[in-house]
Amino acid sequence: MKITSLVILLFSMFMIDAQSLPINFENDIETADFIDFDGGTATVLDNPDASGINTSNTVAQIVRDGGTIWSGSKIILAENLDFTSMNSISMKVYTSAPIGTTVKFKLEGTGSTERDVQTTVSNEWEELTWDFTGAPTDFNEVVFMFDFGNVGDGSINSTFYFDDIVRMSNGTQIDLPVDFEDMTVNYTMSDFGGNISSLTTDPEDINNHVIQVIKPLGAATWAGTTIGTPAGFATDVPLSLTDSKMTVRVWSPAAGTPIRLKLEDDKDPTHTVETETNTTVSNAWEIMEFDFVNQAPGTESLAIGLSMGWTYNMASIFFNFATDGDTAGETMYYFDDVSFGEFTSTNSNIDLSSIEVFPNPASDFLHVSSEKENILSVKIYDLGGQLLLKTLKDNNSYNIDVQSIPSGIYTLHILTNFGAKNMKLIKI
Repeated sequence: MKITSLVILLFSMFMIDAQSLPINFENDIETADFIDFDGGTATVLDNPDASGINTSNTVAQIVRDGGTIWSGSKIILAENLDFTSMNSISMKVYTSAPIGTTVKFKLEGTGSTERDVQTTVSNEWEELTWDFTGAPTDFNEVVFMFDFGNVGDGSINSTFYFDDIVRMSNGTQIDLPVDFEDMTVNYTMSDFGGNISSLTTDPEDINNHVIQVIKPLGAATWAGTTIGTPAGFATDVPLSLTDSKMTVRVWSPAAGTPIRLKLEDDKDPTHTVETETNTTVSNAWEIMEFDFVNQAPGTESLAIGLSMGWTYNMASIFFNFATDGDTAGETMYYFDDVSFGEFTSTNSNIDLSSIEVFPNPASDFLHVSSEKENILSVKIYDLGGQLLLKTLKDNNSYNIDVQSIPSGIYTLHILTNFGAKNMKLIKI
């Protein structure tokens, strides 16, 4: 009887002490709950700078002193994390380390997964977010590794404070076609090789959103940006040998710049196909077509990949491929409107009979509407791919004032939930 009672008491104590997210270090976590490793020491203590976005009383601290480049600490949770709907983890961080210090957030359990984020301020609190879209529900350990890649020295630059670890929704998973206009979609980009990307306003159209990519000094020859999180697109890119093209609208400061597009499988990074083309204009937008039948030199052919049953659900874009940042100097690029299929082709998934476009030819106003398709945006390009007009949805009906554009032939780009349709527009 005494043994049974002791087991029940210990079990009850364990259940009381079991940890779960969110964690704010006010009542739920003590220093003893951390498991330190390889030179990292965690402590729960008073907030050293209760200001800005974090005025709470208590926070956690990790000091890295010697050990390894991955030293840190971790907390074991009571149950596995599920990222089906709450797909990200946010955390407030304070450090005196230089801006751009890498903070690795790793999840462990049955296997592991990890994400890196760089700090953007120094000597003040900021909220960082790690996107785990598509991660399996196999992890119940949260691992904190600050200044990953360097050995700590116990100094102020190797001392990190953190607080308010929260699961959150960062939007629905990105999928083709992508126009960066739906604010319910997670437009997190995944940079590598030194690239720095951000969602921003089109420098030539304040009503349009695009991705800005900076290839800075120090960037690798292979620096690139994955279009989305490491989970890739929600559905596979339906590549075949007869339907093998994708288009991306690109802004580059120089003509002749090599742009590479790579597709891969997020679950097997050896399953890839790559192609490359060059810009033809400078300081202007153009729609670039990428044909994966024409693979880049030294990369696997689409025919072989398809013959082995490979599928592709992740796309990465590389600006000025094969030239490093030091050679080219810091350079800024933009991209938008990532679609599958040829720019002038018909997407068979769209029921064209349900989309009304009139009058065409048009002189003053153009009306676009549908009772069946959910139209997301309507854009007008000149034949060189320059965006001239864009209008936003008003109850799935669009009335576009075309009086400002000269008479001529243009491309009307209609984006729906099922894909993009391009058709000829005549302005008179």
